[in-house]
Amino acid sequence: MKQITKLWAPAVLSFLLIAPSMCISKETTTKPSAIQVIKDLNSTLLHVMQNAKSLEYNGRYETLKPVLVKAFDFSFMIKYAVGQPWKELTKNPKQRIIEAFTDFTIATYADRFNGYSGEKIKSKNEQDGPSGTKLVKTELVKQDGSVIKLNYLLRKNERGWQIIDIFLKGSISELATKRSEYNAIVKKSGLNGLIERIKEKTIVIKAQNSKSK
Repeated sequence: MKQITKLWAPAVLSFLLIAPSMCISKETTTKPSAIQVIKDLNSTLLHVMQNAKSLEYNGRYETLKPVLVKAFDFSFMIKYAVGQPWKELTKNPKQRIIEAFTDFTIATYADRFNGYSGEKIKSKNEQDGPSGTKLVKTELVKQDGSVIKLNYLLRKNERGWQIIDIFLKGSISELATKRSEYNAIVKKSGLNGLIERIKEKTIVIKAQNSKSK
């Protein structure tokens, strides 16, 4: 499995705190808890790792796609990453950015979870976060006993609990990293430039995996 890096920062918390109405929805009894969302995700990731070679890249992508779309709030994540310019967009460009970002994320996961060496994924506990969010702590335990700590921040919306950020070692936010990167691209190349850059990265990932067959 490829190394998972760049994953929690106060910037995301500050956004949640100034926009509490976006982060809280009514409780339901039919949708899984935040920790169950992560357990289901981890189960699929482990399956993909264990069957990585037989699935090949396209199989991993197709297996992960419905699970990631269900587990992640991609529209919230890209809205936060784009920042202020998002308010100026109409429905069509917003949808284009969401679709490009979703495809890129799935492609990245299919690329990273490309093999199995005896790893175990453990969901440790669930904690209350700011503005009604939940923080679910997990561990990826390698065969040699070394541990990679992955914390997931989830918010509840009309679809239930969904992931909005991932943290490695409790300090580096994937979403904050994306915001810094994407803001710079928007300032230089505009929103169309951001869409094209995301698509280009996705094409590169898919092409590299196609060559490695």
